[in-house]
Formats: sequence, C-alpha cells, structure tokens
Amino acid sequence: MSRRVVPVSTLVHYLKEYLDSDPVLHGVMIEGEISNLRKPYSGHWYFSIKDEKASLPCVMFSSANRRVSFDVKNGDKVVLKGDVTVYESEGRMQMLVSAMQPSGIGDLYLRLEALKKKLSAEGYFDTAHKKAIPPYPMNIALVTGNNTAAREDALITLKKRWPVAKLYEYPCPVQGMDASPRIIEALQKADNNGHEVILLVRGGGSLEDLWCFNDEALAKCIYDLKTPVITGIGHEIDFTIADYVADLRANTPTGAVEAAVPDINEVKALLHHYRVVLETDINHKLKNAREQQQRMENHPVLLDPQRMIAEKVMHLDYMSEKLMHFTVRADRERVGMQKIFQRFERLMHANTNQIQSVLQLSETRMLQAMKHHRVMAQNDLSVSEEALKRNIMLPLNDNQKRLAQSAALLDAYSPLKILSRGYSIAMKEGHALVSVNEVNVDDNISIRLSDGTVYANIYDKENNNGRESDI
Repeated sequence: MSRRVVPVSTLVHYLKEYLDSDPVLHGVMIEGEISNLRKPYSGHWYFSIKDEKASLPCVMFSSANRRVSFDVKNGDKVVLKGDVTVYESEGRMQMLVSAMQPSGIGDLYLRLEALKKKLSAEGYFDTAHKKAIPPYPMNIALVTGNNTAAREDALITLKKRWPVAKLYEYPCPVQGMDASPRIIEALQKADNNGHEVILLVRGGGSLEDLWCFNDEALAKCIYDLKTPVITGIGHEIDFTIADYVADLRANTPTGAVEAAVPDINEVKALLHHYRVVLETDINHKLKNAREQQQRMENHPVLLDPQRMIAEKVMHLDYMSEKLMHFTVRADRERVGMQKIFQRFERLMHANTNQIQSVLQLSETRMLQAMKHHRVMAQNDLSVSEEALKRNIMLPLNDNQKRLAQSAALLDAYSPLKILSRGYSIAMKEGHALVSVNEVNVDDNISIRLSDGTVYANIYDKENNNGRESDI
C-alpha cells in the first residue's frame, strides 16, 4: 500500500486533534514529582512531572496557579489534574494543568536535603575554607562535557572577556550514573597540573540530569583540592551540592567564566589610566629636576669655584691665628691657676687644723651637757612617778570601799537572802506571781527555794475573799 508524504505540521496537528478528542485525556489526574520548575515574569509555570520510569512536560497558566495554596518547589510530590495535549510548534506532548495538590516530597529531594544537612554539619560549606579567586588568572582549567553547549558558552565568553589566558580542557561526562567518578578524576588531574583556577560547568537540566553533582564523594573531592573551583551548573534556580562546596558559585556556565576572569577592555582602560597617571607623575618630577638643575647651574659656587676656595682659605687663616692666641693665653692662665691652687692648698691645711681643734672642744662640752641633762631628767621622772602613784591609789582605795559597801547592801536586800530564811518565790512562765488571780486551777508553776526549784500543779486556790475552785 502506497502512502502519501505529508508535512510535519500536518502529522503534529493530527496527533493534537486525536489527543484533544480523547475524553480519557480530559481532566486526567496523575501523581509524580516536580522537576525543572521555571517561573518566568509572565506568571506561568513550566515544569515536568515524573516518576521512576517516565517524565511529562507540564504548563500551569497564571490563572490556575494562583489558586495553589502552597510553595511549589523542585522535588515536591504532587497530584495534578488537567488535559493532555500536544504543543504544535515543538511537536511535544504536554499537560495543561488546571489544579495541583501536594502529595509528599520526592525521594531525590529528600536525599539531597539529607546530604546537604550532613555535609553542612561537617563543615564542608563553611566560608572559612573557601579559597581566594586570583584576580587575573592566566592559566585556567575547564572541566565539562565534550561538545556541549556549556563548553561552547564558556569558550566564547573566555575568548571575549580574557583572550590572553591559556585554557586547558578536561572533558568528562556530566550526566548519568557513572558521571561522578569521571568528574572527580578530571578535577584531580586538573588540580595536579598547577592551574590557577578550575571551572566546573554544565548546562541546565532536571534534578535527575544534575544528580551526579550531588554526589558526596565529589563534594569531598572539591573540598580537598588545592586549586580554587568555580561552579556554573544549570540555571539560576539550580543548586547542587557541588555549588555549596565550591569556592565560588555562578548561576550559569557563562556566569562562571565572568566570575573567574576580568573583562580585558576594562583592564585595558585601567592600564591606560595608570599609564596616564604614571606619565603625569614622571613629567612632573622631570620638570622639578630641570628647575633644580638650572638653579644649581646659576649658583655662585659653580659659576666661580675659586672664589669659594679663597673665602675658605681666608677663614682658615683667621681661625689658625685665633687658635694660637688662645693657646698662649691658656698657657698663661694655667700658670696663674697653679699658683692660686698652691695658696688655696696651704690655706685649707691651716683651716683644717683649726677646725679639728674646735670640733674636739665642742665634742667635750656636748658630752658634759648631755650627762647633766640626763641626771636632771631621771630625778624629774622619779618625782613624777611618785606623784602619779599617789594620784591613782587614793581614788582606787575610795572606790573599793564604796564597792564593798554596795555589795553588802545588795546582799542584804537580795531575794535569795530572804529565801534562806524560809521564804520562796512562785513563778509561772518565767514571771514571779504576786496575786492568786494570776493562776488558775490545773496551771503548772515553779517554786524557787534557797537551794533549788520544785514544780507544782494548782488543784485549788483561795484569796482573801474565800476559796475558788474549778467547777
């Protein structure tokens, strides 16, 4: 059977009409994990819904997504309701989502968060361990996939911004189960070759596509490298474990190159500015040097050097004559000083003998006077001692007599003295009883005698008006 040839658009349009006419694909509900989520300024959401075996592109227009009550992120497990159709301009099947409800968090996202938390606690993300990026690197390593868009972007950006640098490529897989060990191998090889900075870049993709950059061994490798690493993995919203460990993270491969190298035009402008400043400074110093040279050339010393020598010779002769005159005068004064010193020495010798005689006589008189004053002081001290004793003993004897009299009187009037004659003191709760009205029948009292205390209980009492008993 012969078949006619049709344009692509005809086939795609047929598929779209076929799907749109199938009632099973209208209002269908599916469950999966959100991946590759984008939220542009238009307000529409673009993402994929996936499970372990398949993935389906989805669009949720702003009129529908504004009704979503939770913050939607990559890795969220959700239930979607919508229509399955075909996007004709790209020939791609997609789902127009009309409603979304949370269904849990995806396994990959949970694994990513657990690894992030573990490495953060171990200090792999600390800024203190970040290595400084050289300002003008001339030896750069590029670790990325071979013949990829990310590689082309990096090469174009580097050639445009900093073509003077040498770039060394270390191609490796950047997607798939075996990509992480190959990336580690490429990074270690680049680190051993002594480059100034390493660029680790990859284009955008879903969470699964970028999963090789969430490997724990890769994170520890980046941390241990001696060379600073700049990552540019995925798009601005994509964050991988490699980004957190790297010394600097850029949002795209192009951004990684821009962060690693300066703009050569800006460097040229800066160098031109420095050159102008340097030339201005040199010209200013040359001008000052020429002016100083001109002043030196017009100086009298250089115009007539013999004149300067003649003036110095005249001054030297004058100083020589003055020195000779001073030497002769000094000799004369030295002889005069010797005579004066001899006369002073004789005078001092005579005065010394006279002073010694005066000192001996003064010492004798002083000793005699001190002995006389000591005898007088001892006599005065004896007299004062006797007077002091008399003045103390008389009042003391009087006080002792008065104290004895007071003690005898106190003893005569003491209640204890009265007790010795047959009397006693009745007390209740520490107070002496003076009336029968102060006690009641069955009260406990104490009776103080001359040689001790007895305790009693009141069973009856009688006052001057008669007996009072407890009824």
